[in-house]
Amino acid sequence: MRLPDSFLQELKDRNNILDVVSGYVNLKRSGRTMSGLCPFHGEKTPSFHVNAEQGYFHCFGCGAGGDVITFTMKYNNLDYWEAVKLLAERGGVPLPEDNGYDSKRTDTRKRFYEMNKTAARFFYHQLKTPQGKECLDYLINKRKLSIETIKKYGMGFAPNSWSALKSYMLSEGFTEEELEQGSLISRSQKNTRNTFDFFVNRAMFPFIDLAGHIVGFGGRALTPDDKRKYLNSKDTLVYSKNRFLFSMNFAKNAAVKDKTILLCEGNLDVISLNQAGFENAVASCGTALTPEQAKIISNYADNVVICYDADGAGQKATTRAIKILGETGLKTTVIKMNGAKDPDEYINKFGADHFRHLLKKSDGAIEFELEKCKDGIDMDTDIGRIDYLKKAYKVLADISSPTEREIYAKKVAAEQNVSITTVNAELNAILKNRRYQYSKKEWTRTITFADKRDTINPEANEHRRESAAEAGIIYYLYNNHDACGDVLKRLPPDKFVTSFNRRVYESLTSKITDLQDCSVSSFNGEFSPEEVGKITEILEKYSELGIDAKVAEDYINVLLNYKPKEKQEDISDDDFFKKFEEMRKKN
Repeated sequence: MRLPDSFLQELKDRNNILDVVSGYVNLKRSGRTMSGLCPFHGEKTPSFHVNAEQGYFHCFGCGAGGDVITFTMKYNNLDYWEAVKLLAERGGVPLPEDNGYDSKRTDTRKRFYEMNKTAARFFYHQLKTPQGKECLDYLINKRKLSIETIKKYGMGFAPNSWSALKSYMLSEGFTEEELEQGSLISRSQKNTRNTFDFFVNRAMFPFIDLAGHIVGFGGRALTPDDKRKYLNSKDTLVYSKNRFLFSMNFAKNAAVKDKTILLCEGNLDVISLNQAGFENAVASCGTALTPEQAKIISNYADNVVICYDADGAGQKATTRAIKILGETGLKTTVIKMNGAKDPDEYINKFGADHFRHLLKKSDGAIEFELEKCKDGIDMDTDIGRIDYLKKAYKVLADISSPTEREIYAKKVAAEQNVSITTVNAELNAILKNRRYQYSKKEWTRTITFADKRDTINPEANEHRRESAAEAGIIYYLYNNHDACGDVLKRLPPDKFVTSFNRRVYESLTSKITDLQDCSVSSFNGEFSPEEVGKITEILEKYSELGIDAKVAEDYINVLLNYKPKEKQEDISDDDFFKKFEEMRKKN
């Protein structure tokens, strides 16, 4: 059963797409739309647009598009019904009592949640067994964790067995296929019929999302000879490592209060900090912070203190994180942990008060980067100072704010006894070269995008003219419902050359004829999120062309005159539109 149009309209009214999207994306006015950096792919030039008037978004870079429901689905990795429920709760809209919504994907997600919950119970129970004594001793005696903290995080033990979890889960009614899809067991590469437990002989940490669901697991090795200290679940239907932050379910409330997040590497660092009273700590589950994780942090905090390990890998990861956090608009500082390799060890050695003092003395990101430039350099020699300055200039050039760049440039100049004129000259040369390289990249990206093959409507690659005409007709009818009867009479669906556009045309004309909702939202249940993105692409692309009845007539004639057996002229969309403009002027 389809959700009532009245309910969907109220849902959208209570969840204005501009308000929802701006909670995740920094938007700026760009003509008739709002634009920003797309949250669904990496980019430096905004290609993500929100059309508040029409109630949809579209990214010209990756093709994502749709309405507020589609955005919520895609951003939060939800299915349609889950996104509707989330928006209904946000907007205070009561759900239809008899919605009749049945989604296989929703049922599968629920099954995954139940499977992970069952596995978490198994791991927790194993801590109480003789086999789990070593792991419990490790957590309590070595890591100094209390029983309360262990319970709070639902920690457990994966036995030193290749089939213990699998056997238990099978006895609970789960299948091998489900366990493999949920990243709880793995399949042998040598003998594909054999499967074995994914986590073996590890301290276990359930991954809990913001809704309280267990979506995956992290396992900490108990023996030093294990090459992988941390092992995390692979991506599943309910877990995406790029979009998950360990302990964010606990940290979000504390972060909102003081606008600060403590970013750590390992799960145990976070747990130790939480136990010590620092509830705003999270971990990126490894050393590689992602732009998606940074965006999630920005929803709850303005400031980030990087608390990565003091080793080489941790420092390298710090540099990368500074850049990603800066691009997200977060203010970043870095702590120096003298006498300890990570927050867990520091807390256990020196206590919570010392760590709190450490946070107050944390250096800004630029200070950290400039100081790091001195690593491995003899600053007492002229050659060393020159090498340092070469590195420092690159750091200064990365500062986006001219004022901030000038302040740090003066500091470097004074510290190294170099004139500010010399420093500025070096900086200007770097910035000029970067602008040139950036222009080259953007041109290449533009050309690549122009030549990119259409995967949603693959037939368009061979029928550019016809596909462009079909898209124009779809746009025209989307904005001119009164013309539907006449257009449909002259142009039945079978005259469409490409299958995808035909489906859209059939759906749209059916909705108009039956006086149903024809907004972007109405396509959600019938088309995939990727296909809805293609529909929004049509709407955005053709909105600038000013398509009237005369142009629509030209488009109709293109399709009526199409001859399949003749070789079609390969023509770009731009040339096609120019041709039509010439035809209109002649007539």
